[in-house]
Amino acid sequence: MSTMTTVDWKDPSVPPVTTFPDRPISLALGVFDGVHRGHQRLLHRVVSDATSLDHGIPAVLTFDPNPATITRAGSFAGILSTTAERLELFQRFGVREAVVVKFSSAFARMPGAVFLERLLQVFPGLQLMVAGFNFHLGHNRDTGPEELRSWLTTRGIRVDIVPALKDNEDSISSSRIRRAVAAGDLEQAARMLGRPYGLAVSPGSQEDSCKPEQLLPPPGRYRCTFKGEDSSREGMMEISEEGNLRWEPRITKFHYVIPRSRINVGNS
Repeated sequence: MSTMTTVDWKDPSVPPVTTFPDRPISLALGVFDGVHRGHQRLLHRVVSDATSLDHGIPAVLTFDPNPATITRAGSFAGILSTTAERLELFQRFGVREAVVVKFSSAFARMPGAVFLERLLQVFPGLQLMVAGFNFHLGHNRDTGPEELRSWLTTRGIRVDIVPALKDNEDSISSSRIRRAVAAGDLEQAARMLGRPYGLAVSPGSQEDSCKPEQLLPPPGRYRCTFKGEDSSREGMMEISEEGNLRWEPRITKFHYVIPRSRINVGNS
């Protein structure tokens, strides 16, 4: 598996210097919350396209935190995956470079066309942009797929808008997965994700209880697999009414370092 580099974009007016400024870039653009099966199609397309280019680089531009935590703070249900998990999955699917926009109210106020102008400064060798059918960016979501296609095509950049991937006649989306998790239907969530739904556990939180960053299923007991760096074990996880996790058997005596562990949960 190729090593992936990560570059942060913190200031909207100061685009970062990326690792491959002189190489042709195939870029997937999106939040990628959950990196579900629909997102994976975008990643496969940029990896495939970059392979066809002379010294091409498959890249991703994503956002941290999820823009909805700022633009829809009062109604957003919660994230499906941490940024660390998204980056891990990007690398697993063959991405070579990830630019992480450190999203803020300043980015939220930026018109889509201005953002794209600055994006071309980040990726001067951009050859292909891949985005989902429902992607929008810019102030008040002023730039959708068709505006994206028009703006980039006139600058000689190919654009691939990936249509919806269906699951039981409905489009797979992060919103649908959130609804499934919130309802406790983890089998449906896993089917759309292409893997079991997981919760990240920070170092040191294993001894008693913890409250993960991600959206939790309803309170109750769930079968789970606790995955550390070098091993895994089965157990039961309890989610309290307050949103804390406890699990059995206790997992405080693993004899290796767990930089960031995950609990994959299933219906009890």
